[in-house]
Amino acid sequence: MRRTFNASSLDANLPLRFEGRVHSIFSKALNIKIEEDELISIVAAEKLNGPNRILLKLHEDENFFSLGIKKEARAVGTTQKISIDNGNFLISLREAKKWSSKVEIEEKTSSSRVRDNLFGFFLQKDFLTKQKRNKNASPITRGKPCFLTSFENSISQELGIRIQKLITSVKERNLPKISENITRLIGFGKGLTPSGDDFLVGLIAPLCFLNDSRFEYLLKEIKEVVELGKKRTTFLSEKFLEYACQGRFPETVLDLLETIFSGDRVGVKKAARRCLDFGATSGRDTLLGVVEGLGLIVQGR
Repeated sequence: MRRTFNASSLDANLPLRFEGRVHSIFSKALNIKIEEDELISIVAAEKLNGPNRILLKLHEDENFFSLGIKKEARAVGTTQKISIDNGNFLISLREAKKWSSKVEIEEKTSSSRVRDNLFGFFLQKDFLTKQKRNKNASPITRGKPCFLTSFENSISQELGIRIQKLITSVKERNLPKISENITRLIGFGKGLTPSGDDFLVGLIAPLCFLNDSRFEYLLKEIKEVVELGKKRTTFLSEKFLEYACQGRFPETVLDLLETIFSGDRVGVKKAARRCLDFGATSGRDTLLGVVEGLGLIVQGR
């Protein structure tokens, strides 16, 4: 049975003329791999905007599995619509609002105000909690905002160690070690977007957002290592890393950074929760990266 839906929003940088195949399907998202080796994601509207993403409002009792879409189904896109499975699944793009996934580089506030806002983010009473020493706990979440401590034990010991080694090498400005430790995170973990990759996406975000000259060397190093090592991970994760290196991020991440850098302490917790709730573990690992990136900025390393 043919079904037609209206897209509510799409990334302004999205390629709109393409041919490809359905790459992967989830309850609230499906991904299309197009001939240019690019990724297009179609997601339920509640998942919010993101790079190369189209938002689609499904009925309450619907998901992409129930619609009967199969992997490898042919997909064709034009400026007006996307047709999947020979037209059995149609998405009209005519009324979709355009949204930009790119970080807008601008003078957001004075350097001293930024520093005050970041300290405020880390020191908010509602965000901090005393943590008990736990031999099984990841070292990476100790002393961080409490929205991280709630899943401290769910972060693998090995992931925490790899992250800590990267942060230490950055603080020491040891470029060979930085390169080595970034490489050890690419593709590390399970699933279509491994935890190490999600962390790197989050780490890159505040560095791009603030556009601080002190971290140009680090962004350059990350981009070079990702370009060399991206084939070590999944296709989906490879594309998300590429987007991050281009300065393109999900709406959840951009909203979180906007609230932090604007000094909106009331909105930070809500924005962090939205980021955290994305995916099974992707939101958690991305948020870890954002927090570690902010930590480096606060310390001025």
